[in-house]
Amino acid sequence: MERCVANPARMTILPKGVLGALLIFGMVSGCATSQGPAFLTIQAGAYAEAFDAAVEAAAVAGLTPTVRDRRNGVIETEPRIAGSFLEPWRTDNASFAQAMENTITFQRRRARFEFTPAGFRPREPAEAPLTGPDLFAQHEAEVDLSRLAGPLELRVWVYVERAYSPGLRRSTWTRARTTRTRIVPAEDEEALPSRYWTPVHRDQAYERRLLGAVQSALAQRQRSATSSDLPDDEAVAATKR
Repeated sequence: MERCVANPARMTILPKGVLGALLIFGMVSGCATSQGPAFLTIQAGAYAEAFDAAVEAAAVAGLTPTVRDRRNGVIETEPRIAGSFLEPWRTDNASFAQAMENTITFQRRRARFEFTPAGFRPREPAEAPLTGPDLFAQHEAEVDLSRLAGPLELRVWVYVERAYSPGLRRSTWTRARTTRTRIVPAEDEEALPSRYWTPVHRDQAYERRLLGAVQSALAQRQRSATSSDLPDDEAVAATKR
C-alpha cells in the first residue's frame, strides 16, 4: 500500500512504512526550540559586533542576507523554502503542527532585522495640516546608527509566504481530481505568472530563535574578549568556565 504526500512542490510517492518512520522522526528531531527574547538591547559601542552577529545568524539559518544597511540598521534576507516532514534533517519548525502545515502547503520564510535607538517612539502628529509623506527624506534628520553613542534595540520580523498557482483547483478528496483552468489574457494584458507568493502570517517562534542566536554570539564574543585581556593562567580558567 502506498500513500501520496500532497504537496505540489514535493510530489513524492512513499511506502506507508517509510512515511510513518519519517513522521515519527520528524516529531522527535525536526522541531526546534523557540527560546529567545522578544528583542535585544545592544549596549553603546557594540553595534558593529551586533550587526555582524545578526548577519551571521541569518546566514547560519539558511537566510541569505541581501540588504545590509549599517547606517540605517536594516538587514533583509532572501526567502528560504520552509522544511517539511520529507526533510527530517531540517530543524526550522517549532512544532508538529507547523511542520505539518509546511508539508501540506508550499511555504517560505524571509527575515528583516531592524536596529533602532533604545526607547524610540514615533513623533506625535502635528496640529498643522498634513502635507503628505516626505518621500525623499528632505526634512528628516540624517540617521547613522554606526555613529550613535547610545544603546540600541534589535528586533526581527520573519514573514511566512505561501505559493499560489492561478487557475489551480484542488479536490478535497484526491489529487487525481485536481484541475487547472487556463487563463488567457487579453491582447493588451500581461500573462499571469504560473506561481506567486502571498504573505500569510509571521513566525514569531523563528524570530525568537534568530534573536537567541544573536544573543549567544554576542555573549561568546564578550567572553573571548574578556579572556584575551586576562593573563595566560586566568584566561585558561575563564575559558574552562
